[in-house]
Amino acid sequence: MSDGIYVALSGALAETEKLDVVATNLANAATLGYQKLRPVFHEALLAAGGGSPTAGSEATSTTMLDTTRGSVRVTGRSLDVALPDASYLALSTARGERYTRAGSLRLATDGTLTTAHGDALISESGMPIRARMQNGEVSVSPSGEVTQAGSTLGRVKVVTFAKPSCLAPEGASALASTQASGAATPSTGKLEVGSLEESNTSVVGSMTELVSASRAFDAFQRAIDAFKQADEKVTSAVPNADQ
Repeated sequence: MSDGIYVALSGALAETEKLDVVATNLANAATLGYQKLRPVFHEALLAAGGGSPTAGSEATSTTMLDTTRGSVRVTGRSLDVALPDASYLALSTARGERYTRAGSLRLATDGTLTTAHGDALISESGMPIRARMQNGEVSVSPSGEVTQAGSTLGRVKVVTFAKPSCLAPEGASALASTQASGAATPSTGKLEVGSLEESNTSVVGSMTELVSASRAFDAFQRAIDAFKQADEKVTSAVPNADQ
């Protein structure tokens, strides 16, 4: 069988993975604080003994976050915050500590400060921040201090990472630290209170990427078909060609 068919198959698989990533980005174009994914491909040798890359290789991929800050929309709401570059709010979840840039905050029925998805924010002391219901408006300062009726309830935990692009997505806006991202460390940036960060995904850009990846996949598929037809002709013309 021609080596070329493996190269074409590798390319088709890579474009399939790219299509999945772009589709995920497009689906989250309206998700607050969403950071789009980018596929990162590299070639892995399959043949033992250091064979030719074209004869025994495949494209494997990982994804990395595009940490470019999304556009910021002013809301004027005291519990809306936009975070500085490469900074994240720390959350308490059933899976452990997680992180997000989605800064639309609210109070749960028990007074716990949460995200719009219901995850509790962690204070710098490591505990959830709770307000007393019907005891006055709750607000957040640019330094992250949460107050109610003149009393300080705590300071939200805002963190950064050595390599935030290596954080692992979990759902629309939750992120988990990884060995590659490094451990969370305190962020010194200021919050923009009364503003929200939009998704950094461009609908037009994502649609363009979808079309491009689809066309590339079709091209690789045609190449695979061409190699198969060529192999069939050789096999039928020379029965012992593959022995």
